[in-house]
Amino acid sequence: MVVTLSRSSLNEQVYENLKRQLVRRELGPGEKVSLHELAADLGVSRSPVHHALTRLVSEGLLSVKSRRGYYVNPLTAAALVEGYDVRRALELQAAEAAVGKVARSGLERFRELLGSTADAVSHEEWDAANAAFHEHQVDLAGNALLSRFYRELSVNLMMQVIRGGRLEAGSYLATEHGAIVDAFEAGDLAAAQTAIRAHIDTGRRIALEALEHAGGAL
Repeated sequence: MVVTLSRSSLNEQVYENLKRQLVRRELGPGEKVSLHELAADLGVSRSPVHHALTRLVSEGLLSVKSRRGYYVNPLTAAALVEGYDVRRALELQAAEAAVGKVARSGLERFRELLGSTADAVSHEEWDAANAAFHEHQVDLAGNALLSRFYRELSVNLMMQVIRGGRLEAGSYLATEHGAIVDAFEAGDLAAAQTAIRAHIDTGRRIALEALEHAGGAL
């Protein structure tokens, strides 16, 4: 099936198209991804496809093997555990730098983003709202390098792969997100760190259970 794309922001459109295929598991673990075939299917030159593939390699969803092309990385328990460990370290560091020092406007925006995650009605909306919530949480530290490292972390994409394009549901989300915001608003660092650890532990547990049910890899 040939997909026609407009020429505006072509690199981003091609990237989002390929990422969506990977997140929905339309391309299986270990499957080869052909630059030439993708360019033909999308009706674009090889340049935006190469840009997208390179970006997906940096995010951990693909790997490149010299002269053999691009391949879908299998999602394993070891990769998940490592990703969640790094995420926890970055979020705890951000909280230490931010809690008790955030301007009212930053806290108000944090509360607004909490509402957005609760109001999401599709997996695309939820993924965007959840990413915005946690990126703002880290941005409150005011450390541009920390924020960049956090955005480059692939663990959130791993969770999208595990959900396979489904909306993440569960009352724990609103409760755990709310506990983080409450702690920031109260200026309570210990409570913020406890809430962050609890939320990350929940996500890791759910991810590992899903992997186990899938046979240990996706």
